[in-house]
Amino acid sequence: MLRRWLEKLAGSNTLYYPGCVTRYALPEIQQRYEFLLRRAGVDFIVLPGETLCCGSPVKRAGYLADFEDLKAKNLAIFARFSVRKIITNCPGCYHTLKHDYGLEAYHIAQILRPERLPGQKGSDATSSLTYHDPCHLGRWSGIYDEPRRLLSEAGWDIAELPDNREHSLCCGAGGGVKSNFPELADAVARQRLALVENGRLCTACPLCYAHFKENADQVEVLEFSEALATEWEAQ
Repeated sequence: MLRRWLEKLAGSNTLYYPGCVTRYALPEIQQRYEFLLRRAGVDFIVLPGETLCCGSPVKRAGYLADFEDLKAKNLAIFARFSVRKIITNCPGCYHTLKHDYGLEAYHIAQILRPERLPGQKGSDATSSLTYHDPCHLGRWSGIYDEPRRLLSEAGWDIAELPDNREHSLCCGAGGGVKSNFPELADAVARQRLALVENGRLCTACPLCYAHFKENADQVEVLEFSEALATEWEAQ
């Protein structure tokens, strides 16, 4: 308690950074994550009109000078608001902020507390879901157990895809494939969805979620926050 008070006195803030896909394409997902963070007792700030893209897609596309420009602008914004720590639900943002920016950054799956998850599911047959490991969260960052643990604590029976954890395959949208080769991206997503045997797929990446949902037919696609807050409704 004293530490938090001293951090506030010194102007030290924890920033929730939703990332571009969540902020602009999935605003309800952002609201749900803010709800989950408050439920977990996390004291955080948001910068709705200030934060720019982290630059991950720009760097992956090879525009290194533009990436450095975005990085410098973001670091200036973070300094202006005395940001000490950043929490994000986007795996691409997480890896970029932690490893390219060198900041104290966390994926939200590392922060949420199992005992404070709302909307517990029952133990019937409908409580099963299949988890997909996003590239940037899994192979790039080694975060495999945390999302599974939270989903399990929320009452879900977790099924695995044949290729999972470090062997997980891309959803098809990453690396600019969706933008440059949309038919190939869709084919990869449909191939992945065909492996889901229990009719429900969950992922902790907003880009994976949006891409899977766009290509899903018989499979229900859940974003990580939806699976953790099943009873939540936007206010």
